[in-house]
Amino acid sequence: MALRLTSRWVLGFNGTGHVLFEDGEVMLDSGVVVHVGPRSDRPADQGEELGECLLAPGFIDLNALADADTTILGFGSAGEAGRGVWSAAYAARSHDVLSGAETVAAARAAFAQLLLSGITTALPVTSLLFRQWAESAAEFEAIAALADELGIRLVLGPSFRSAVNVIGAEGAPGQFTNEARGIAGLEQAVTFIGSRGGGAGLVSGLLVPSTIDTCSDELLIRTARAAEALDVPFRLHCCQSQAEAELIWTRTGRSSIGHLRDLGILSRRALLPHAIHLGGPLADPGLIEDDLAALADSGAVVVNCPLVVGRGGRRLRNFVNLRDRGIRIGLGTDTAPPNMLMNLQTGLAMARIDAGHGVGPADYFNLATFGGASALGRRDLGRLEAGACADIVAWDLSRLDLQPVHDPVEALFLMPPGLRANQVWVAGRRVVRDGAVVGLDEPASAAALQANFEKLRASYAERHWQGHGWRSLFPFAFPMHQNLELQTGE
Repeated sequence: MALRLTSRWVLGFNGTGHVLFEDGEVMLDSGVVVHVGPRSDRPADQGEELGECLLAPGFIDLNALADADTTILGFGSAGEAGRGVWSAAYAARSHDVLSGAETVAAARAAFAQLLLSGITTALPVTSLLFRQWAESAAEFEAIAALADELGIRLVLGPSFRSAVNVIGAEGAPGQFTNEARGIAGLEQAVTFIGSRGGGAGLVSGLLVPSTIDTCSDELLIRTARAAEALDVPFRLHCCQSQAEAELIWTRTGRSSIGHLRDLGILSRRALLPHAIHLGGPLADPGLIEDDLAALADSGAVVVNCPLVVGRGGRRLRNFVNLRDRGIRIGLGTDTAPPNMLMNLQTGLAMARIDAGHGVGPADYFNLATFGGASALGRRDLGRLEAGACADIVAWDLSRLDLQPVHDPVEALFLMPPGLRANQVWVAGRRVVRDGAVVGLDEPASAAALQANFEKLRASYAERHWQGHGWRSLFPFAFPMHQNLELQTGE
């Protein structure tokens, strides 16, 4: 059944880039876009006038949170470095904090948040801090089912690792290793992806080795080979902390990117969040140059997550330099709220610290659309043209809190953070209607996510090397009232 969507603004694709149509239309049929352009008299079975909206392609989130975000616990203060690390004693008796049902409930809520942010394709990521070891294929079968339930496009697979960072009884950092467990995790991920039958529907495969410092060289090499054989990407968190840079340097005498290069696994299949600690632990300028050259030559994708790294006082440095070198870049949200608009706004502001007005809204909008599509090897995503998937978002530009509007795309970079998409279609199916996820009990989903968060937060004491609980590790911005008579200052 052909559906014609008309609105004040349409962001189409002209074969080389996004182009604006004023008073435009998008026609879709059987989950595919069949026409984009000015309003016309083309026949359609149904039509819908969306008024003062911008119709745009759905965003692609290369590092989308799929659980309750506990990184917000460290937002208020830096605190001790090891508060999010297992104790060596806990590593020997680790367990999953959440049940399978709770894990799926958290993912359901997180995916609904993604859709409300205009994200139609997501590559999920969860914290392994609260796991017995890593994720399981059985769990991901249930999470994959959420794609059909909610109507979101998912690129996913269970994560795996061969080590976990720990703190010993005397406070010294170390690692607890289990190479066999890492190899077994890769093998179950390969089986999971193979069982998807090539990813013809809303679900396709992704290999997810956890972080460069918790995966052995053998595990990383096997992962790259498996990704090639399966024809899927792999995502490896890399260059994301000073501790990681120091560990890799101590172990190999190379920067993290240099180590991946020398292992021979940098390629167009490699998706690398966050790439903010280049050049080894001393950020050596010569090694930074080598790292940038390796990224450009290999075609590996830097996954920029501006909001979450910005909350920690860091940023992806000199976006224009990376862009002009031809380094491939995509965007991820990786935090709560998983709001792509906030990441567009934050990313652009950070990039202008380095480059001034040498970077503009179009650059970052392209990262969230073309950048993600390129990372996945999908020319049918991230654009509105005939033959593309009908993943479409309508942004309501008539709201009072958005006014005035000059450029409909620039308005997305100026609108209030947290604004919801008005309408969303994925593969031609309407999944958000009038700012609400279709079929979702929003209050119940929100309550489940909060309950999961509180359960995760309460578990910190059993892992901490000195047994400290969350109240001392993550104090509130202001002290709690203790029911004592307030002092007058006398």
